[in-house]
Amino acid sequence: MGLKVCNDFMGLRIGTVAERSGLSAPTIRYYESVGLLAPAPRSSTGYRHYTDTTVEELRFIKKAQALGFSLDEIREILKLSRSGRTPCSRVMDLARRHLAAVESRIEQLSRFREVLTREISKWDGRQEPTCDGLCQIITSADGETEGFDDFRVGSPAPRQTRRPK
Repeated sequence: MGLKVCNDFMGLRIGTVAERSGLSAPTIRYYESVGLLAPAPRSSTGYRHYTDTTVEELRFIKKAQALGFSLDEIREILKLSRSGRTPCSRVMDLARRHLAAVESRIEQLSRFREVLTREISKWDGRQEPTCDGLCQIITSADGETEGFDDFRVGSPAPRQTRRPK
């Protein structure tokens, strides 16, 4: 299926859409490439031309991501909406699941904070430990560190779908 060609003066160019949506041009092209956006008609010179609806959808995508929705979930919501069905009940179901996951993550982080605080307090204020090879602070940590593999500083929780920055 070929791309529709439009007159050079019609539609919004990607720079304008990027500015209005608050997303970068590469991100917009990425969303189009993964099917979140319909392929934009092109001018005779090859420029993409978008509509105001595209800007609204991009703003929706950005807000949905900020609320923790994955690109796959957003694609599903957009598909429902474009087909004329109301996606709100599905959005509520997904939002409730996200909230449960956030609450679970907070509980895990709270337990992790307690373990880390306890480990730090064992050594805090003491004379510099002597280390033979590996650091005793880590090797002497009790077994309560099991299950906390993904709590590295600076490492965000894994996301379901990545997009370019």
